[in-house]
Amino acid sequence: MDDSESLIPHDVSRIKQVFVALWIAAIVTSPLIVPYFMALNAIADHPRPLPAFWLPLILLRAAVVGAVVIPLGLWLSAKVGLGAPYLEHRLYGTPAPAPSRSIVGPAVFWAVATALIAFAIDAIFYYGLGVNHPAPEIHARIPGVSPWAGLLASFGAPIDEEVTYRLFLTSLIAWVVLLASGRVGRPAALWIANVVSAVMFGWAHMGGVEIFGPAPALAWLRTFLVILAPGLAFGWLFIKRGLEAAILSHFVIDIIVHVIRPLVDPGA
Repeated sequence: MDDSESLIPHDVSRIKQVFVALWIAAIVTSPLIVPYFMALNAIADHPRPLPAFWLPLILLRAAVVGAVVIPLGLWLSAKVGLGAPYLEHRLYGTPAPAPSRSIVGPAVFWAVATALIAFAIDAIFYYGLGVNHPAPEIHARIPGVSPWAGLLASFGAPIDEEVTYRLFLTSLIAWVVLLASGRVGRPAALWIANVVSAVMFGWAHMGGVEIFGPAPALAWLRTFLVILAPGLAFGWLFIKRGLEAAILSHFVIDIIVHVIRPLVDPGA
């Protein structure tokens, strides 16, 4: 049986508990990205200072955005046969699609694989094309940023970004594709959605390129390509294993990039 067929059937009327769990998690973890952001600001050419009351503003943003994105994402994912199967099992007592450890291997594998791909892309641009502009998305050429800040960021980004780009956006695009064309089957619609959401995920990460000064066009392209590979992998995991696998893989790759890499190679 295909992995996607083993996911728990969704009952749209029972998304409240899953919503609350994801909503609280998104709110609690949202401020954890701030120490990494502040560390980047401290060494950036064009820092973006935080507002005076940054903590309540960040919490408010997470609460408002989550209150819209998460329930819509759960509703849409139910429509296309996706979702958070392990969380549903935990909260509703429904049969688990597979032992929880079944998501660990694929999540870790794709985190490691796409981290290596990202490092290879950066190396090609750095050594082959002479692009030495810092790459904060993979902790390249930004010495002085503490691994502790990276560790906190590793807890802060995965839930927020995965509920946005996978749970909501991927489900929305797949649903729209299925509605718009009766000739496109579910597998094709899901992969179209995965590619489009991964492209948008890569585009969203390009905003930090210029905090270290004007960036050449190749630096923008490098950043996009570096983020595209993990985005596709997270989408694949979401489709095949559920939201939890995508969040776990996102967390692991952030640990590799923002904690292990600066500890192993402080000069990176």
